[in-house]
Amino acid sequence: MKKTSILFTLLFVSTFSFAQSSSRLNQYPDGWHKFTIDGIFYDVEILNGAINGLGNAIWPDGSKYSGSWRNNRIAGLGTYTWPNGDRYEGSFSSGQPNGHGTMYWSDGGKYAGKWKDGLRHGKGKQWDMEGNRIKGQWQNDQLVSSDEKKDNSLAKNN
Repeated sequence: MKKTSILFTLLFVSTFSFAQSSSRLNQYPDGWHKFTIDGIFYDVEILNGAINGLGNAIWPDGSKYSGSWRNNRIAGLGTYTWPNGDRYEGSFSSGQPNGHGTMYWSDGGKYAGKWKDGLRHGKGKQWDMEGNRIKGQWQNDQLVSSDEKKDNSLAKNN
């Protein structure tokens, strides 16, 4: 339904390519620094020659990330925003959404739940642009079961 896997593949590739060319970071002492590498603007904490801690990045296409970094990779809690207005807020590991997070699509839809390697995977809830909700279990970005009866009964009691 949504293009989450494509979006997060691009995010993973861009952070991975940076990690490969990060030897330039050894020139910076520990602390907060602003610099540009491969067209990407960084405003980040450097510790032991790597981006570790908090920071921000802006890609040439206008994509932005603000949050935690570990060993030059997006990791921990953060927010990634695409130029079209799509936004992911939540946990990252190795440059991809892993754990719990929420994806907000520019069309008004959203998904809140579990992620694995940049894909919806586990329990979650998804809303379309009209506010209709599906609660269920996702596997590799596909809905595999839903709790529609449970959701409808809860809605009637509220």
